[in-house]
Amino acid sequence: MSEGSGRVMMSILLVIGLVVGFGVGYMIPGLTPPVTPPDDYDVITDRGTIIVGTNSGWPPFEMLNTTTDELYGFDIDLAELVADYIGVTVEWVDMDFDALIGACQAGSIDMIASATFITAARCEVLQPLCWYIRTNEVVVVKANSTLTISSLDDLVGYTVGAQTGTTEDEELSEIAGVDLVRYPLVETMFQDLNAGALDAVYVDEPIVALYSTVYSIKIIFTVTAPPTAFYIRYGSDRLSAAINSAIAEGFADGSVDALIAQWFG
Repeated sequence: MSEGSGRVMMSILLVIGLVVGFGVGYMIPGLTPPVTPPDDYDVITDRGTIIVGTNSGWPPFEMLNTTTDELYGFDIDLAELVADYIGVTVEWVDMDFDALIGACQAGSIDMIASATFITAARCEVLQPLCWYIRTNEVVVVKANSTLTISSLDDLVGYTVGAQTGTTEDEELSEIAGVDLVRYPLVETMFQDLNAGALDAVYVDEPIVALYSTVYSIKIIFTVTAPPTAFYIRYGSDRLSAAINSAIAEGFADGSVDALIAQWFG
């Protein structure tokens, strides 16, 4: 055998030795081969429930019946539709809105169903599913207020309420000079508006319908909002496909449109 052939043979034997060595290494006690984590879809179907986080008090998306202690609303019905499609039941977890992202990242909930807009910041940490409705954001004042604005920047110098962790909160936080007051509960925010502690509130337009039956209020400015979607963790391809298929089929057979008509008129 020539010297060159010898070098080639040695190289081949070295590679074979490394491959065999790695294979044997996985069989040595105490060494565990890499394991691909299960898709959340498998975890959920094995468990028989999907754990969904929401924040009640945001009508007509999610509300709490204080008599029965049951959640109801558009997002509630849509999440139940998704669960039926997957073949599981929903375990609801009602929490502050600004805690939902962290809870989903940590795995204490599987999905967020809480009138959550699709934003770049949220998409950096969680996966949005196909969007299902688009609404507006509005600035609301008391009916006898003389405040008028042509942009959010015109709120500089005024005291404005927003729910903690919402897109409205984020948008107003970027405007220097706005006296922003954050509220975990929207109900408290409207109470303060009515009492005169706030000059205005910045919220999703659909919730104004309910509070206008309680307080004398009016909308003075409207902003087109991003679309709304459910969120899950990244890396669950089968789960995202199943939820997206459920929503797509819901639109195809008219179920989602029926829910929109029921809850938004």
